[in-house]
Amino acid sequence: MLIQFKCANHRSIKEEVKFSLLASTDDSLSENLIVSDTGNKYLRCAEIYGANGSGKSTLLNAIQMMSAIVQKSNNYQPGDKIIRTPHKLSLPNTPTVFSIIFIKNGIKYSYGFSYTEEGILEEYLYYWPGRKKAMIFERTQKSDFEFGDGFKKDGENCRGRIKNNKLLLSCAANETSIKEITEVFLFFKEDLVIYPGEPNNWFEYSVSQIQNNQEMKKLFINFMNSIGSDLVDIRAKIEQRTLTQKELTIFGMQSLPFPIQQLSNQKVNIISLKLDYGKFVIDINEESAGVQKLFKFLCPLIDILHSGKVFICDEIETHLHPSIVAEIVKRFCKNIDSAGQMIFTTHDTDLLDLDYVRRDQIWFTELKPEYRSTDLYSLIELKNIRKGENVKKGYISGRYGAVPMLNGNFMEDENAKR
Repeated sequence: MLIQFKCANHRSIKEEVKFSLLASTDDSLSENLIVSDTGNKYLRCAEIYGANGSGKSTLLNAIQMMSAIVQKSNNYQPGDKIIRTPHKLSLPNTPTVFSIIFIKNGIKYSYGFSYTEEGILEEYLYYWPGRKKAMIFERTQKSDFEFGDGFKKDGENCRGRIKNNKLLLSCAANETSIKEITEVFLFFKEDLVIYPGEPNNWFEYSVSQIQNNQEMKKLFINFMNSIGSDLVDIRAKIEQRTLTQKELTIFGMQSLPFPIQQLSNQKVNIISLKLDYGKFVIDINEESAGVQKLFKFLCPLIDILHSGKVFICDEIETHLHPSIVAEIVKRFCKNIDSAGQMIFTTHDTDLLDLDYVRRDQIWFTELKPEYRSTDLYSLIELKNIRKGENVKKGYISGRYGAVPMLNGNFMEDENAKR
């Protein structure tokens, strides 16, 4: 469960921004909250609005970048640069900084690091085994590190193996048997589910689930029926075999990133998905982009809800009808049996409704003109916002910022030039 994420010097984010899923003292819509064993309350869902280019996608990309570095860091070779995209107006040696606080299996962790292309500058990992915070490790001066009490012996396995361009977390996850470090690494690898993102196998995963999991298939059909589809059955099949000569010919007519000869003597996954609407059956490739998108991530969404993971999605409404997006958001917000969370960017103002989401669930990004840098804030931080306010109207009118500054009618401007 994600609690907080901070970032500085990444793409349009120059100065540090803080995104939090810790609930405010607002007492509305309590079913939208996850209550931890310690009584703390966290948001199930958060929606992020802002003008094009204001930094909505950058925030989600920062989470994705941090996760990717954690997972790939231990594979870096000497001399490899660490990928980063600093703000264009930052000084060359200004580090990029990521930090995150989350709960996994009932334990709260705080992890973060700062880095440049040349290497890791600082890194830390703390946890709360009880009420007090304790150190798992701290790293300063690139390769110098110290493990906390209870972790020192195992932590020494990293001595001599850690390089400037490698994270201590990634090294320790491979070189030690420290349970807490494994849990943190797996949070990034398994619990943060980012769409679109790597691995890009969402469609194959969904087909496999429908083929092998009858309960998942039933839930999928029920969801489709709940949004007005008359879907009766799904015929899904993944078969691993070598391609026939006819199939090779068909693939050869398409643009592929590898020589067709590579497929001629090896087994590949052949996916077949047919939708049965009672009166006719249709192949998934004949369906609309919206239905195809649903098949790409609806099964993973169901899995995320059931397993309590964090779903992160950029522009969730793309190819989807607003009522479908609203239904997905509703299921995350109201599912009191799940600790699953969803964070998404959107331009769909119909979701700005305080009958369904709380003020602390609505976030905005705005580009500050002085340094063209992203500012991030939630609706709850703004003054004089009543619980019953028409937030959609207020946002469109520019009351909360985070909207394009339109300077008249561009057609009128063009006519004036002539």
